[in-house]
Amino acid sequence: MDDQPDKRPKPKTGKSFLAGDIPLLHERAVECPYCGETFTINVDGSAGDQAYYEDCEICCRPILFHSEVDSDGNLLRLGVAREDD
Repeated sequence: MDDQPDKRPKPKTGKSFLAGDIPLLHERAVECPYCGETFTINVDGSAGDQAYYEDCEICCRPILFHSEVDSDGNLLRLGVAREDD
């Protein structure tokens, strides 16, 4: 066994998961359709197209999010709508 240092790249910790060079977790600023305040959400691109509810961080009302991603996990569109629309 030789005493040469390991020159292989070390995995990075604390970073978002990557598929190639494309992050699958997308941070986006959105405007609440009820109160009009802006807040930040994270969209998971690894799950494909999604429709889900998440409460506004300011007024706590339910917002319908619809995300569209391509086959590589890139976020193409993020729709925001009121629950009663």
